[in-house]
Amino acid sequence: MLTKTKLRLGVVAATAVAVMAFGAVAPASADPGSFKLLNGVGSDTTQDVMNGVATVVTNIGSYDALGSAQIQTTSGGPSFNRPNGSSNGLRALSSSINNTGTRTWPLSGGVNITGQVDFARSSSGPSVAGSELTFIPFARDAVTYAVSAASDFPRDVALGAASQDAISPAPFTLRNIYRGAVTTFADSEFNTVTIRPLVPQSGSGTRSFWLSTLGLTEAQSIATDLGGTVQEHNGTAITGAGDLVPFSIAQYIAQGNHNSLPSGAPVTERRGNIELGKIGNAKPIILNAGVVELNTSFPVSRLVYNVVSTARLTGTSTADLALQAAFVGSTSQVCAAGAQIKQYGFGTIGATCGSTTSKSGYYTS
Repeated sequence: MLTKTKLRLGVVAATAVAVMAFGAVAPASADPGSFKLLNGVGSDTTQDVMNGVATVVTNIGSYDALGSAQIQTTSGGPSFNRPNGSSNGLRALSSSINNTGTRTWPLSGGVNITGQVDFARSSSGPSVAGSELTFIPFARDAVTYAVSAASDFPRDVALGAASQDAISPAPFTLRNIYRGAVTTFADSEFNTVTIRPLVPQSGSGTRSFWLSTLGLTEAQSIATDLGGTVQEHNGTAITGAGDLVPFSIAQYIAQGNHNSLPSGAPVTERRGNIELGKIGNAKPIILNAGVVELNTSFPVSRLVYNVVSTARLTGTSTADLALQAAFVGSTSQVCAAGAQIKQYGFGTIGATCGSTTSKSGYYTS
């Protein structure tokens, strides 16, 4: 078999053995221990970094994408189904704003959650016409593909482009894999291995970002989420030599740092036994003065956001002023938490942090 170079973080070798012997590590709960002034839900990608930020911006209460079936964000407020993923977080925020007086949280069977969500975590930018929501960037992530560390799956694959679709035989690119034009590869012993492209669960910002990056719609992609069981940034979904799945590089780093992160904002090591691939010969991870960091020049990168009601950016209530102080401007409390942002694997974005120029309409479907 081929000898592979493995860049893993912290005590990954021991963790991988533990995962294979005993199964996945039990999730750590990082929901707020008390009610907070500003409550957020949504993206799995940014849940951990926002929990880390909340250790220094104490008005923030950020609820993980997974955990108990229901959450309660305010004292005396309703319990409602936990939003999992960027899109569901944005739907919950839109329901919480409830400007029409008739909008309810559909994933809780129509529960009225007016005033229960102050911000939504999103790993993708705006996609609905309108200006009622403001997408406030606070960090940079990058995304690549993850494969089994025991597999001979190629470790450097080009993105591909629609202009290559007519080439025969189809080039070995990520676009061609996800549209079904390339379905196998040969391992080091010349065995034919069937490729199984995976995507995270419906509502995942990483899912929509990855397919959009490849220039594909849901209908054009042959990828599967295995009946909604592929949770984003959980490497245990990779079970076969031909499996691959998009994976946040920042999440990969944060999970590798899990032993050194603040006790009040733990991260679950859930990578399993995976490796990240290069894209176009670009490394997903670099060493900077001996510190593992995200390669901010990676060709597939994205801003990540906290999304708020546009109307609250000019509000004067105590909660509105706290929201503005937390999120708005490059000197905001979240943007000032650069040490925590980098500790959780993300790149800081300088003057872009806290910008309020990106707008969207409500997410209702």
